[in-house]
Amino acid sequence: MPRASQSLDPDVLDCLQEVMDPEIGLSVVDLGLVYRAERGDDGVDVALTLTTRACPLGEMILEDARERLVRRFRDVPRVAVELVWSPTWTPDRVTPRGQELLGRAPRKAA
Repeated sequence: MPRASQSLDPDVLDCLQEVMDPEIGLSVVDLGLVYRAERGDDGVDVALTLTTRACPLGEMILEDARERLVRRFRDVPRVAVELVWSPTWTPDRVTPRGQELLGRAPRKAA
């Protein structure tokens, strides 16, 4: 599965696992929408995308992510959640767990 080159902190991903795309019913993590999830002394930085630019619930998803991160990482001075459009999201980014939750057989390695 393609991944963005930035790092994906497992604790940040764990927190974002509860942020759902309400139209699809999967988390932003399982959909492969999280492109960057970094945590350092200066704060938490997340870059995520949406399945489509026309998503009417995009701001709600971003705010849910921000709120959950602020609650989980109370000791950091800053939480930044950025909406990005590059690279463009494709269904190939859905995780194996996401594929399973969608009732699809996991993709075979090429």
